[in-house]
Amino acid sequence: MRISLSIISSIVVVLATLFMSTPRALAQNDLEGKTVSSVYIKYRGVATVTKQRILDNMSMKAGQKYSAERIDEDIRNLVRKGLVDDVDILADISVNSVKLIVELDTSTNVVGVGFRNNKKFSSKSLLNEVDLKPGISLTDKLIVEGKNKILNKYNAFGYPDIIVRHSVEPTNRPGFSDVIFTIVEGQKSIVRKIRFSGNNSIASHTLRNLMETKQKGIFSFITKSGNIDFDKLEDDRELVLEKYRNEGYLNVSSSGFSRESVRDGRVDLVLNINEGQKYNVNRVTFGPIKIFKPEELAPALTTVAGKGYSAKKIREDVKTIRAYYGSKGYADAAVKPEVKSAGGTNLNVIYHVTEGSFYRVGKVTIEGNNVTRDRVIRREIPLKPGDNFNTVDIETTRKRLQNLNYFSQVVASPTSSSQKGYRDISIDVQEKKTGSLQFGLGFSSIDSIVGFVTLEQTNFDIHNPGPFTGGGQRFGLELRAGAETQNFKISLVEPWFLGQRLSLGGELYYKGSQFFSDFYEQVDIGGAVYIRKPLGKRSYLRAEYRLEQVEIDVDSDTPATSRFQDEDGKFLRSLLGLNYVYDNRNALSTPRSGHKVDVGLYVGVGSDLATYGFTAKGAKHWNLWWDSIFTLEGAVAVADGSDDVPIFERQFLGGARTLRGYEFRDVGPRDADTGEVLGGNTSAYISAEMTFPVVENVRVAIFGDAGFVNEESFDFGVDNLHTDIGLGLRLNLPFGPLAIDYAIPISFEDEDADNGGQFNFYINYEF
Repeated sequence: MRISLSIISSIVVVLATLFMSTPRALAQNDLEGKTVSSVYIKYRGVATVTKQRILDNMSMKAGQKYSAERIDEDIRNLVRKGLVDDVDILADISVNSVKLIVELDTSTNVVGVGFRNNKKFSSKSLLNEVDLKPGISLTDKLIVEGKNKILNKYNAFGYPDIIVRHSVEPTNRPGFSDVIFTIVEGQKSIVRKIRFSGNNSIASHTLRNLMETKQKGIFSFITKSGNIDFDKLEDDRELVLEKYRNEGYLNVSSSGFSRESVRDGRVDLVLNINEGQKYNVNRVTFGPIKIFKPEELAPALTTVAGKGYSAKKIREDVKTIRAYYGSKGYADAAVKPEVKSAGGTNLNVIYHVTEGSFYRVGKVTIEGNNVTRDRVIRREIPLKPGDNFNTVDIETTRKRLQNLNYFSQVVASPTSSSQKGYRDISIDVQEKKTGSLQFGLGFSSIDSIVGFVTLEQTNFDIHNPGPFTGGGQRFGLELRAGAETQNFKISLVEPWFLGQRLSLGGELYYKGSQFFSDFYEQVDIGGAVYIRKPLGKRSYLRAEYRLEQVEIDVDSDTPATSRFQDEDGKFLRSLLGLNYVYDNRNALSTPRSGHKVDVGLYVGVGSDLATYGFTAKGAKHWNLWWDSIFTLEGAVAVADGSDDVPIFERQFLGGARTLRGYEFRDVGPRDADTGEVLGGNTSAYISAEMTFPVVENVRVAIFGDAGFVNEESFDFGVDNLHTDIGLGLRLNLPFGPLAIDYAIPISFEDEDADNGGQFNFYINYEF
């Protein structure tokens, strides 16, 4: 008996439709690789999208080979773009080809968008928030996004109870509908105060600082402080309870925040806390271990007998113990803490360690680096094949690669190896753009408006013409021009010179400066080359050679007897310098702890300027109550030589970062004829500053500065001491941290230096 192939294929399609979860779920082995003979579009309702548009948004077309993967992607694409509400792709199979049947329900189109019960905002204002416009295809995604934007708008103005519902209402035109949002605004609730009840052991301000929800402040229009987000509020409750648990209050509880109405839509948030009893650690012990002795691990633990129990410290101890074992090659070491009652409110903590096996490093594989060369990544990995496996170095690898700022994501993980007793290391990176070109205008309290252009490539490769990327070098080009300054600089740094952790850098520059004095202009043209050698994680040595021509052009109106006339001319400056730097600050911007010390020496060589000198500067930071930060910083500098020290090597104080109550470079010995500061050979200053948080990203500063400039070298007398006090703001803005200061002179020997209160503003980075 003979049956035609078309009948068989039709039976297959029918059976697939009846028994498979979707009509396209035919046995893929029967379809893969067959040629698609045609693609037929079949509407299940009103056609609001043309057949051609459906076909244009499908990758499977007539004449191509059937691919289940591409079919799945086509379905996702049609739904994602909002062209269809539902779609099935069936296959009518013959011997060598496949006919695709696309059955679909097209999306309804939007005719209009309306709002009901909205009183706070007009319908026009809300319409501007949503992306639903007449004529577009309506999708669930657009509706959800529209509702969320309406919710966010109300939340931003203090309406946390806002409820938004929607309905899709058909019109008299098939396939076209109106979207109506119904709004229940609720009561306005702006947080006036956050209060706590029952917190006998932890101060309210400590708990308040833990929370993401903040009280309304003077900068609320920027920070949105005072607004209530119920999800964040629940997270805040858990943060408060976690703080208690980490202080030993294991049974602490709270039902959550309540709102107490004050007036004019303002409320107080109140959290009632039941602290319970505080539990203390009676004893800390280990189960049976072989690799280490308990007395070797105990000093590194944060859980200590006699102190309060802390779940956080337990977690930290588990990480520490695993790190100890991981540093010895025991990558599978597992730590299980056990907490037992020791009577009353005392607890015993026992760490049970499963030590696992010892491993060495097998293969190190790197994936995802399409631009960055393998060697640039491998040189940051402290582990090499054959080394003892070290899980601590795995984390070090991840941090080093992340700090390169070449990658948006870095995953470094141990994997099983084909070699017994070995573990492979897998490095997976996702690259990001490392080059930038910026144009803009800047402002300076010295130079008013400054235009600038900067070109930077942090993953430069001078050996790769064309793209010039992937070699891990740093290239920079900078051009700045203003009324009082004209700067050009081009620089290149190789951070791994000769394959070692040794930076070799160089720069060429032109600096035109008219802001140093009213009586002369200065131009510096030259270049420098330096080598920087790390001495550890926190310190380094930097040796530099600098060769430049310095031109001092004294104004023609300057009196002939003025000492400025002696400075006129061109000078060849050849210097060798050496600096030692130690820096353990926890951040470059707004450091809260640590200190930085920079001590340097320089000497003139091979030129007419036989000068030498040294500098020493440092800063120390303390994080105190209420997240206040106290900073103490200062500097000392001395210049000397066989002849007179030229003006471009002499010392000046005044302006941002030194004596803020005085004008820029306006503290120091003066020229008798002009009254202008000539500078001295010795300077020193010290500054004390305290900053307090006001709202997120805004801090208030109070400070005092004191310093002197003496004419003679190594003269540290304080007869010419100048002091000031002031107030300031520290703003963490999107383009960087900005400092704004106002200071007034307090005491001074030089009457000409007192020009009243001074404003200074500057980018608040200290590298």
